[in-house]
Amino acid sequence: MARRVAIVTGGTGGLGQTVVREFLTSGTVVAIPVSGDTKVDSSSRFESETRILILTADLRNEAAVKGLIARVAQDLGGVDYLVNLAGGYAGGNLLEDTSLEEWERMMDLNLTTAFLMTRGVLPLMKSRHFGRIINISAMPALLPSTRRSAYAISKKGIAALTEVTHEEVKGSGITVNAIAPSIIVTDANRKSMPNADLSLWVTPEEISRLIQYLCSPEARSISGNVLRVFGGL
Repeated sequence: MARRVAIVTGGTGGLGQTVVREFLTSGTVVAIPVSGDTKVDSSSRFESETRILILTADLRNEAAVKGLIARVAQDLGGVDYLVNLAGGYAGGNLLEDTSLEEWERMMDLNLTTAFLMTRGVLPLMKSRHFGRIINISAMPALLPSTRRSAYAISKKGIAALTEVTHEEVKGSGITVNAIAPSIIVTDANRKSMPNADLSLWVTPEEISRLIQYLCSPEARSISGNVLRVFGGL
């Protein structure tokens, strides 16, 4: 994986930082898109690392995504791995009480971003006859529950996006998979559920190691899957 190029959306988040560090350990160069309102100190921990390219882009915007991918291709020579971690969560309301604003926000953050990034990198990957795309779905997409309908449906869309893309790139050297975790051990989740049993949750390191495996030559025949990583839940 040395000298390969990865784009990790959401790379400054609780899971993303672990994924980025794992790529750096393997010798991969990493591009991290950040939004315009991302605090400088959230990405500054990577600024001294010469194998990281931090770029500002709104991943919900078609033109911004095209510009981002063109810049990565120009500066780094192409894209070998795309890891779609960017997203958000909303819950607490029944479907009948879910606002259109919440619905659209979940679709934009979780599904539109992954769609635009996936569509954008496919021509580059096809030209090199190689590529790995890893999306992040979620346990509620596969085991539906109440009071988080917009979130669950957007993540179910990620599963469908993964499966459809796989069907369209079969035989091209590109693999497409999704990981569906339960609750991830991050600072934000700890604060929101202070009394939870963390031993039942999934660690960022477990997800990151799975991503590394899916990007490796050993996983070249694994594609079109939504992998359940539920921990003890």
